[in-house]
Amino acid sequence: MRKTYLGIFIVASVVLYNCVMPSQNNNNEKITDATSSTLPKDTFHLLCQFWQLSDADNPTTNDVSFTDEDSVLLEPGIVFMTDSSVLENPIGEMRYGKFKVNGNTINVNFNDGRKAVYLITRLHKNELRLKRTENKKSTYLTYSPTNTYWADADKNPFSQKNYQWAIKPKKPESNEAIKTRVRDCIRFYAYYLKGYVDGGATKIDFRGMPCCFHWYSGGISIENEDKLDQKWADCFYSEEQAYKGRQMIEDIISKKYKWDTNETNWIKQTVPILQQMCDSL
Repeated sequence: MRKTYLGIFIVASVVLYNCVMPSQNNNNEKITDATSSTLPKDTFHLLCQFWQLSDADNPTTNDVSFTDEDSVLLEPGIVFMTDSSVLENPIGEMRYGKFKVNGNTINVNFNDGRKAVYLITRLHKNELRLKRTENKKSTYLTYSPTNTYWADADKNPFSQKNYQWAIKPKKPESNEAIKTRVRDCIRFYAYYLKGYVDGGATKIDFRGMPCCFHWYSGGISIENEDKLDQKWADCFYSEEQAYKGRQMIEDIISKKYKWDTNETNWIKQTVPILQQMCDSL
């Protein structure tokens, strides 16, 4: 089966990290070495994004990047959201909770009943350093930013509601339920890309994400059945149901959509197309 393409004809330069978008200004140059109990007023805004773990001292198993027996990449990270929700390891062993910032301390109550205290030792637009203490074990964590921002937590792709589609169901689903899962997947990526635009990011990382799309300057394609990403397929009850979901996307991806021909930023141009794809399901 061939790849199906959804194309637009614009001029843009792309370097895939998986994808790179044009630079945007980010005037937040504040550096905070948190040696006192007072952090800048914009701490919450700067903190609320998707952070990818780059280094860990005395790590737990959940702080280690690895590829499992199905060749699925699991990578540690953390997402702080504007409604004070937190998601640890959005591309790994996920756990949700609620957080509260008090000075340079972040107290987290996870939904599974566990608690952790994160001491902010450095907060900068290019780096976040935390000392996490949980069950009397301390781990020193260094995160790199994705420069994402979702002002409305309801439109944060990693919210528990918006990321539910990526949780494997415990029983077979009806065609309607599969369609809902596919629609939520497409909406997730509309929100995901929008967060990179709103955060002023200069590169977009899809590494480790459960995805069946390929992203290009001027188009989107869907992966062949025989090369379907295992992590995306695992979001469905079975391989057969994953193929059904993929076919639903293939059926709509070649439809005609209303592109903003005046927009030169392909990421900004792609977001409404994904939203139109949701509406067409």
